Amino acid sequence: MIAVDIGNTCLHFARIREGRVKKIANLATASVTQEAIRNIIKKNSRDVFVVCSVVPGITRFFSGRKNVLIVGKDIKVPIKSFYDKKQVGQDRLVGAYAAKKIFPGARLVLDFGTAITLDIISKKGYYQGGIILPGIGSTLKTFSNCALLPRHIDFSITRKLIPQNTRDSINCGLEEGFAFMINGLVKKYKKKLNIKPKDNIVVTGGEGSFIMPKFNFVYTYEPFLVIKGLWLLSESAG
Repeated sequence: MIAVDIGNTCLHFARIREGRVKKIANLATASVTQEAIRNIIKKNSRDVFVVCSVVPGITRFFSGRKNVLIVGKDIKVPIKSFYDKKQVGQDRLVGAYAAKKIFPGARLVLDFGTAITLDIISKKGYYQGGIILPGIGSTLKTFSNCALLPRHIDFSITRKLIPQNTRDSINCGLEEGFAFMINGLVKKYKKKLNIKPKDNIVVTGGEGSFIMPKFNFVYTYEPFLVIKGLWLLSESAG
């Protein structure tokens, strides 16, 4: 099967066989065309596509095709949820479902995408809800609106304690600021929810790799959490 994770920034296509992930294509959400999607589906016409999307305008490009299953429409995520049904992102449900299936005892799921989400799973495996924060890349883009700051900065780690140029100042602020914020939130919820050291904290999303070295908690990194969740859904659907 081919898993399709449609986010606000990128569409990820990956073929999965026996739990092994092989990337097929990544397309920018802002510029993707119906023709590009049609060509990928045509090229892989023998495969079943399982689609998880948070962008309705792109979801419609997949609708009505015989070999396409859309999460939330054709497949329901089998996890009890306390979140508002009309507002919950299917990617968050799939991520929570995959975390509890792959990592026994998973209680927190951190996803570093266009937005950062911190989702909470109960001891019984229910999806309780969570927090949405601005993403690292999204925050970086806001600096382009400042007149005296560089128009384009690539996020990178700086080793300087006290930055002495604008580029390093911004990068240090993002690295230190996001790490401090995430560490604080995880500490708070571990205490409030009585999360034990043996309970899993699962981290996913490409942007997280920039600040993971500064995490002060034990975690498991799974870059293909949603993709693998779509595979698990396809397996359960038969």
